Amino acid sequence: MRGIKPPARPPEGGGDPWAAFGYLVAGVGAYGALGWGLGTWLHASYLLPIGILLGAVLGLVLVFYQFGRTPGGSQSADDGQESFTHSITEPGRDDTGEKTDRGETE
Repeated sequence: MRGIKPPARPPEGGGDPWAAFGYLVAGVGAYGALGWGLGTWLHASYLLPIGILLGAVLGLVLVFYQFGRTPGGSQSADDGQESFTHSITEPGRDDTGEKTDRGETE
């Protein structure tokens, strides 16, 4: 089709939901284990729930950073990328709705 340009880069956002789940579980597991280890070493039982909560928060932050960007989201004016918009036009008409004369019959 004439007039429709492909995006300069693939749209960001979306992704594998199992990868997002893995980030959450890994964050809770890793920081929970760190909190358990420090809590056992320092005899401070409150470090286990703090580690679990910290891991959950950091896992969510990572998920939103990796997968939360939306296609065509906010872009700064100085990044040099054009935003991609897709419009569907009738055959024999251009993007503004004006008739084009390409020898087609209606």
